[in-house]
Amino acid sequence: MINSLKKTTNMRLTNLFFKTFKEAPSDADVPSHKLLEKAGFIKRLARGHYTYTPLMWRVIGKLKKIIREEMEKEGSQEIFLPQLHPKEIWEASGRWDAYKAEKLTYLVQDRDENEYCLGPTHEEAVAHLVKNWITSYKQLPKNLYQITNKFRDEIRPRFGLMRCKEFLMKDAYSLSANTQQMDNEYKKMRRAYQKIFDRLEIDYVIVQADAGKIGGSQSQSEEFQVTAEIGEDTLLVCDDFAFNSEKAPCIISKFEYPSTQEPIEKFETPNVRTIEDLKNFAKSPIEMLIKIIVYKLTHKDSEEIVAVGIRGDREINPIKLTNHFKALDVTLAEEADLKKVGLKKGFIGPVNCPVNFVADNSCKPMVNFICGANEIDFHFKNVNWKTDCEEPIFDDFCQAIDGDLCPLVPEGRYKEKRGIEVGHIFSFGDKYSKALGAFFQNEDGKPQPILMGSFGIGVGRLTQACVEQNYDDKGIIWPKEIAPYSVFLTAVNMKDEDQRAAVEALYQKLLNSKVEVLFDDRKERLGFKLKDSDLVGMPYKIIIGKSYLAEKKLEIEPRVGEKIILSEDELDSFIKEHLLS
Repeated sequence: MINSLKKTTNMRLTNLFFKTFKEAPSDADVPSHKLLEKAGFIKRLARGHYTYTPLMWRVIGKLKKIIREEMEKEGSQEIFLPQLHPKEIWEASGRWDAYKAEKLTYLVQDRDENEYCLGPTHEEAVAHLVKNWITSYKQLPKNLYQITNKFRDEIRPRFGLMRCKEFLMKDAYSLSANTQQMDNEYKKMRRAYQKIFDRLEIDYVIVQADAGKIGGSQSQSEEFQVTAEIGEDTLLVCDDFAFNSEKAPCIISKFEYPSTQEPIEKFETPNVRTIEDLKNFAKSPIEMLIKIIVYKLTHKDSEEIVAVGIRGDREINPIKLTNHFKALDVTLAEEADLKKVGLKKGFIGPVNCPVNFVADNSCKPMVNFICGANEIDFHFKNVNWKTDCEEPIFDDFCQAIDGDLCPLVPEGRYKEKRGIEVGHIFSFGDKYSKALGAFFQNEDGKPQPILMGSFGIGVGRLTQACVEQNYDDKGIIWPKEIAPYSVFLTAVNMKDEDQRAAVEALYQKLLNSKVEVLFDDRKERLGFKLKDSDLVGMPYKIIIGKSYLAEKKLEIEPRVGEKIILSEDELDSFIKEHLLS
């Protein structure tokens, strides 16, 4: 009885910890962030850190309920892992130095000077959990998940919950005995994710993606992207195929090169340092020029300087380069790096190049091309592979763009969209189980590493993405399954005894029918209360006034759509059809 009474009381707006604002904070620069702050769902504590208010926590609770239902339908079991991770398990996987080098991980020490990190992800912790607990193939497969906070020291937190330093995430981990089981678990999680996003009634696309440092370059990897203009990810879509642009295979436009090779010629190019300068100076099509960018690759125990060539009109994709070299990190080489290896910025070329040189596939058909001479103020023209310099290793290092040919669809071309990544699923085999010693005995009694997969949903980010796709000039339009309340209820004049008695009676009826109702019992002007209702985004509002008292007709106004007029006798069927989950 006490719990029931408490729940009822908290549905009165006068008792709710609640406030709305006329203006959004100055740092809110996208619609969804502005609306969440104006409607009192979140408040910034510090840069990249946000407090969730009771209204927001109700939304989050409903989203977590959907996630739990769909995960557990596919056999996943909920756990809770520590957020403070000892250095030793991250050193075992080889990720301690890599994450430390990025300077995105929070590092701490205890009183005994033991080192820890605040978990940005939990692959090592899961491998440590199952080590010596899963010992036989008969115990596999298993799937474990949690919903918890993660920590990442973002260089530039922005867009509210879209990119935070502390964020709420659902992450799941599959544990399998063989690749068939691992693929089956991947399919289960993919199916669960589709059902989660379908229930939210949002537009999303599943794209082929890079697995990053968590999964490595050989992982099966897909992202769930909510399409939105503010999306930080560029998506390339062609028919039923979609890619994150950092993963998209690239076939660029053809160029007709000469059929006859000319002798190499060195020519002076004073103060010509950019590809555009060279094109103008040489009076040559840009497709005849090779652009070379120099990168510094970080490996576990070493660093390497690499020069990468690409046709003059295209750009290099650093993610593809990282995967090609299986590097921990890739950054542009600085002036000091170039000086150390004898390279001259703006004049770098493949002829007698003093560092490892690789090239994009766009360079392979080039004949009589122009490139740097590795000497200040000089370039070569009429350079040809094998004749004038060693043919490099060619690979796809090109950044795909809108209009490029899609290799998976005959004559198909990519169309560019913007997306917000809200989910990522990938399988990566024995990368962590081997490192942490999580082995089991197979049917032959031989030890084998457990095969793993990882499946994440950014819960806070997904919540804001729902707002970014669903709002108007009045405020938020929540998907029905995660709206904080189903109904906003008030009276035209709460000071009128008859109206107050009628709205109190309807409030109790809705509560008794298990409807989630927020009763605005404030003695404020009706217009003020209706503005709050629209801003907060309740699916329906019911207003009791003189017409209800006179005619016993209820006016129900959907957040989007036409008003519905009901008699009291029709209310029960409306409740069952529209207001109960």
